[in-house]
Amino acid sequence: MLFVPLPFVVTLLLVIILAQLLRREETPKTSRLFVSLIVLYAVLSVLIGIRWGYGVLMFLPVQSVLAASWASLAWLSFRQLAKGGPDILLSRDWMHFIPSLVVLSLILLWPSPIDVVLIMIYSGYGLALLKMAFSGSDCLSMARLDESPRAHRALFVTAIFLLLFALVDIVISLDINLNEGHYSALIVSLANLPALVLLGLSSAIADNARVKRPYSEKDLVGEAVLGPEDIEVLKRVDELLGGRGVFCDFDLNLDRLARKCGIPSRKISGAINRIKNQNVSQYVNEFRVAEVCRLLIASDQPITTVMFDAGFQTKSNFNREFRRVTGISPKDWRNQFPNVKYKPQ
Repeated sequence: MLFVPLPFVVTLLLVIILAQLLRREETPKTSRLFVSLIVLYAVLSVLIGIRWGYGVLMFLPVQSVLAASWASLAWLSFRQLAKGGPDILLSRDWMHFIPSLVVLSLILLWPSPIDVVLIMIYSGYGLALLKMAFSGSDCLSMARLDESPRAHRALFVTAIFLLLFALVDIVISLDINLNEGHYSALIVSLANLPALVLLGLSSAIADNARVKRPYSEKDLVGEAVLGPEDIEVLKRVDELLGGRGVFCDFDLNLDRLARKCGIPSRKISGAINRIKNQNVSQYVNEFRVAEVCRLLIASDQPITTVMFDAGFQTKSNFNREFRRVTGISPKDWRNQFPNVKYKPQ
């Protein structure tokens, strides 16, 4: 009977995740960083299966280079979701190729410290992503506001697993030195393989949060950097959201909102955080919920139709946010409060 290592099953799951991600892509102009990241996870899973399932070591150098590459690719992927711009710009991002080149050089010249270098790479990028995550979900200014909380959780997961991989590599190194690698395969199965699946899901979630269409010219109006106080900033945002119905835009994100207001995104995020004690996603969703409440009273349209008209894209996010703001479900709102005119606080 043919033995199929567990890593190959993990690879199949990653291929399914990748296929679903590619199927929902709306335009060939979108970033491919997260797609490349999932492909890299799948290849690593195959190489892990070949090594620990069949004891074949000939691909170990390739595995080491790819192991160094995915950490920097994860950073570039989430950095692009945070700041936008070109996926990779060589003049700006050249330093992120250094880890892979260092590992490749060590393979050719001095293989002994490769494990230590990989641990350093995982730890460094893991801490960098964790620092980004601790700055709050508004750090992902290029993520659609309705998906930014999920993308932020995906960022946390990626950061934690990078640090976990550093710890696992330490444990495997100790096992090889002390027990001749007797438990290494089990450690890989229990730690690395589930992590690859969760990392693949996290990449798919984060990629889905990106805006799928390019900015139009009207999104680039008002680039001037202003310096208003928090109350004035919030007033400008309220006027834009309430007066022009910008909240209905499916692809609205913090960066786009800042461009429309002509106010830096960090000032918008800071004003909303300090005055409302909310992140930008929650604040915008209050306007969307208010519009849903108005439409539920003013029309007999299905709740799903009203949800889309107000700017929500997923039922799960809509139901969660509606209950957070109003305390009841959309159906109960329509049935129990048909004459109440709700407005966000």
